Amino acid sequence: MTNNNNEFWQKNNFRLEPWANNYDSPIDVEELALSESEVDPTVETADWTKFSRVHSRSGCFTASQPTLPERLIFIDGRRRIDATLIGGSGNTIAYGAFGTIAVGAVLVDRTTSTATCSQFHIRRIIGFGGNQQAPETIIPCPLGSKAQLIYEPVDPYVENNPNVPKNLVQNTMLKTEALLAAQQFSLNPDTLIIRDGRLPYNSLNFTVGYVKTMHKNYLSEKYAALLWELKPGERTPIFLIKEQNRPHWSWYLKSGQAQTSSDRFGYHNLHGVVRLELSSEIPLTTAQTIADQTAYLIPEYASHPYKDPRAPQNLTPVGALERELGRRMGDAILIKRRVQNFLASVGVLP
Repeated sequence: MTNNNNEFWQKNNFRLEPWANNYDSPIDVEELALSESEVDPTVETADWTKFSRVHSRSGCFTASQPTLPERLIFIDGRRRIDATLIGGSGNTIAYGAFGTIAVGAVLVDRTTSTATCSQFHIRRIIGFGGNQQAPETIIPCPLGSKAQLIYEPVDPYVENNPNVPKNLVQNTMLKTEALLAAQQFSLNPDTLIIRDGRLPYNSLNFTVGYVKTMHKNYLSEKYAALLWELKPGERTPIFLIKEQNRPHWSWYLKSGQAQTSSDRFGYHNLHGVVRLELSSEIPLTTAQTIADQTAYLIPEYASHPYKDPRAPQNLTPVGALERELGRRMGDAILIKRRVQNFLASVGVLP
């Protein structure tokens, strides 16, 4: 730790905000309002009541069975706010965070029925709002160990509010995921990439965004009624979401298998419904093929309730990747304690 960095922490007097974050609910009832984005639900068919839906888990198809890719890549990331910061010089207040992000991929070779976790990227970052530049911060390990915590600075936010810590960590994770997806696609363009979460603006064309939590309803009641009737392995027609600078195809499908359906467990009928996204730069006919592929593949890799509390939405390869990423991120309690001890040891300039 250099004297200049010590002076930064002393001058700005940043201290911890002790609140923490947990998982989102699969369905956010309070926010499940109709999206403000313009949506065209008629791009694949205008009559959703007569749509031929793929129903793969029963072994039959109401549409022709799609040709499935030999390689799948599941990409996911984990983020953690190690410590939320609030402080600044004089009477100013800036929000910031120490954070850890971990991104990785699971390569599934369907020809050999093997899956391999690889391409791990673990980063510790520090950043602030209010255009406050952050310094690289090295937190030494106690007891003479050489296992330092090195937090690299990220670009500051113009905004300066309590959402800054979450946004800094989230956006850095998304950028790292996008870089990993680009690397994997360049190695084998014929691979279908399934990326956990919504697609950012600069996603590759053949990357599928996998959204397992429902915060918005993109369909009016006339079309959304079909979601309650879906069986495992069935999908809705494709619809077009015309968000500014980010138009994309989307469809809902129901994950899971017949023996773990919502009826057998007493769950509501939306349990297991996920939404997928694909760049609208892809021709609709190609998007239809990929949508049919996901209707077959997503239930195949769905998790089981006795293994994952977020089943079936959380995919088994993604769950395994999350556990490995979490292990590589380090113990959250110990790391927060080290950050806290560091801030307490820096002191304040007289």
